[in-house]
Amino acid sequence: MSCDTPAAPRPRRPFALTGRMVAAMLVLFFGVIVSVNATIMTVALRTMPGVETRSAYETSQHFNEEIARQHERDARGWKAAATLARQGEGATLGVALADRLGQPLSGYAATGRLRHPATSARDHDVILSERQPGLYEARFDHIEAGSWILELQARRGEEVVFVSRSRITLPEK
Repeated sequence: MSCDTPAAPRPRRPFALTGRMVAAMLVLFFGVIVSVNATIMTVALRTMPGVETRSAYETSQHFNEEIARQHERDARGWKAAATLARQGEGATLGVALADRLGQPLSGYAATGRLRHPATSARDHDVILSERQPGLYEARFDHIEAGSWILELQARRGEEVVFVSRSRITLPEK
């Protein structure tokens, strides 16, 4: 007569923390940290590279001259009032230039740069056309809503006679 008895369970080895396991955990832990840091740094540099000018040294050599020209421009008392209005997918930028007495400034070549505060990839260079005396306009086919920095220049021939920098906002649709 045979008796079937269940087999005795195999004895389990107790858990042992080995050097290989510790090394693997360290490599995995620091690998995750390095990969997250690399991802964050890549995204940060793509959205804001931090470069404002190509050569800071060359720009600095003309700093005092530019300050003197700006004081000269400020003494004129000219003002610029800018608006950015939505039109379908695009928008219209309107700039009214006026002298110290509020009289329109006419006959200037107005150009500008509509800068996005976060990234230069979204910047727009614009040439404004004079629609009425002292009223200059530019149209955009497609532009994102939000806050923008308008850097405006008015020229008479080759001479820059007016410079303005202002923040304007384009509302959502």
